[in-house]
Amino acid sequence: MPETNANSQIVAAILASAQKGTFTGLITTKKGTQRGPKGAKVTYGDDTVHTVIYTGFKYDELVKRSLKALDSISDQAIVDQATDKGRDDIDLATVAQARAELVASFERTLDPNQESTSSTKHVYENLLVEGETVRGGRVYRCTAPDLPCNCRACTGDKKSPLDGTVYLQGLRVWEKVLEPAANGHWKTNSKAKTVAKNLLRRCTPVSKYVSYALEPGGSWLLRAGGTAAIEATDKGFLVTDEILSLVA
Repeated sequence: MPETNANSQIVAAILASAQKGTFTGLITTKKGTQRGPKGAKVTYGDDTVHTVIYTGFKYDELVKRSLKALDSISDQAIVDQATDKGRDDIDLATVAQARAELVASFERTLDPNQESTSSTKHVYENLLVEGETVRGGRVYRCTAPDLPCNCRACTGDKKSPLDGTVYLQGLRVWEKVLEPAANGHWKTNSKAKTVAKNLLRRCTPVSKYVSYALEPGGSWLLRAGGTAAIEATDKGFLVTDEILSLVA
């Protein structure tokens, strides 16, 4: 087994063996959202899915392409989409404000002089195998005693991240629901500007960015490289022009 900073040598080895810029297949059950009174919470959105993820990309390039993609969608188009979803409270002024905030966020990401506003950036490090960085993976780290830590050992919460867990990062290019969530999906009543911003983001490549925890003993199945594409193809995955435009 290779030397790695992850808590699973097998996961690290699988990701390291795949070529840079490849498809990774993951079958997993989503965590979902819990709602309801304490002691009687109900879980929504915990579909079991087969997802194909592309891991060979640079996040900054993805953000640049997302900024450019915003130019091709009009404010009126977003208003029309919102209306189709039953949100008559979203007007052109709301969309313009949402667009300005989204553009500002993308520009901060691309500005090397801007400090990251992420509250979790300090808890992750690159996935290393035999001293080499593996693209598409990062490792969650306990930050105690130097910094306040929310890992499982420090909080005692079984839902908190486990130190050393690999997080698979990439672009979701295909997904098939294998088992729908028993309780369906929780419907939120978001503010108008939030809905407008989400609709705008969905028009950009960055909306495809995903991150999955690959905790040892978890209910997931991972394949990387050629075998991932072959298995997914048997279940309906096709490399379309849209997918190629995302990974180009």
